[in-house]
Amino acid sequence: MIEKRHLSHAPIKEALIDIQVALPEKVTTETLNSKYAQIAGQYPKHETLQRGEFGLHSDEGQPTKVTIGQSMVGYRYTSEDRRRVAQFRVDGFTFSQLEPYGSWDEMKEEAVRLWEVYAASVSPDPITRVGARYINVLKLPLNTELEEYLTAPPTIPEGLNQELSSFLTRIEISDPTIESRGILTQALEGVHGNYAPIVLDIEVFITKQFDPQDEEFWCCLDQLRNFKNTVFFESITEKAAELFQ
Repeated sequence: MIEKRHLSHAPIKEALIDIQVALPEKVTTETLNSKYAQIAGQYPKHETLQRGEFGLHSDEGQPTKVTIGQSMVGYRYTSEDRRRVAQFRVDGFTFSQLEPYGSWDEMKEEAVRLWEVYAASVSPDPITRVGARYINVLKLPLNTELEEYLTAPPTIPEGLNQELSSFLTRIEISDPTIESRGILTQALEGVHGNYAPIVLDIEVFITKQFDPQDEEFWCCLDQLRNFKNTVFFESITEKAAELFQ
């Protein structure tokens, strides 16, 4: 692995912290929005979140009926500059930081503040999963070998034309030391101008129950961030890292 270090021009398109929860039965979607006034100044754009539903129903002797609908599952709050997005949902909380990315400490600080508003609204118990996800876009020069930038690029069988126009790979990995799992997705969908945009999507998570009143889950998120960094730097070469110094 190349040396882990801060990259002043890190290719992070979006980073997020996700906390999944179980809520008391009395909680409604309206409850999720009950303390919005506390963050409305920083997150003035306010939208509902809808989830699509699909079902099959049949009665004896009758044709099967297909039902398609939507149900409301929460709210999305967006900052004026559209760089920060918070989701308050019936199944959890998500905070997203869009480019330009600052730092983990800055992102975590805002996530903690918003989580406290969410938790005060709905009193979740327990937390069932914590995770972080970083979507990177590496703008690599055209007409270069991917092996120069990626440690595990896709390969084309020798007997075929070696021109690569797109690819998608997905692997699931684990870190037993913190009982976490990760998903690494690499993809290329065409080219743009004079560069090839390689997506390096890294999601890391721990699935277990946490007490919402305990700070343990925030410590686990710090560990997940370190796991994410390991996956990132194991996936690129020194030549790639130098592009983002």
